[in-house]
Amino acid sequence: MKRLMLPALAGLIMAAPIMHASADELIYLTDDKGTEIFMDAEFTGPYFELASYLESEHILTFCGPASIAATMNSLGVERPQPYRLYPWGLFTQETVFTPENQKVKSYAMVEHDGLILSQIATFFENLGVKAKYHHANNFDEAWLRDTIKAALADPNMRLVANYSRKPIGQVGDGHVSPIAAYDEDTDRVLVLDVAKYKYPPVWMTIEDLRTAMATIDSGSNKARGLVVVSK
Repeated sequence: MKRLMLPALAGLIMAAPIMHASADELIYLTDDKGTEIFMDAEFTGPYFELASYLESEHILTFCGPASIAATMNSLGVERPQPYRLYPWGLFTQETVFTPENQKVKSYAMVEHDGLILSQIATFFENLGVKAKYHHANNFDEAWLRDTIKAALADPNMRLVANYSRKPIGQVGDGHVSPIAAYDEDTDRVLVLDVAKYKYPPVWMTIEDLRTAMATIDSGSNKARGLVVVSK
């Protein structure tokens, strides 16, 4: 039964990992070990729903809109009907910019410097779901672990991480991507990556994820963190 899952993993494997000095602390889904962890993981609830809709960010600052679109599509809520796809519905990196969300931060401004944690949550709320954001300086590893496990076990919940790549040894800094799985034996979280041209999904420890979230976002001068989404 587990072997049947392997073809579905290919949908997220778009690039080989770029190796760095601390990359040995990360386990990519493309590694044999990464696939093994996935097969044995206790919490993989939303993986396939998210994998089916995850797109690469259109431009370097669109990790937020790309993560929002994939998350919304995975929840099975009513979708907008883009002109070019009519009569079919789909959330895209463009359609998440509703008139309400343009007031939060315009398309042009997000092109310039992306979305901060609170704006991600507000975008979700304006699209018709519930969203709560939590700055990493306000929670510890135990809270993060418990929250991830509870959300991954609930088909109506999703998690979006806002973190820095620097503490985990990847190239770049602030980034946004959905969380798709958790393995208790290794205490690792599978964070997808909407920069699919750059990195595959990665298993990182709860400790490393929390550290990466606890960095300061220059756009808000506050810690990054987690958005908990529910319909």
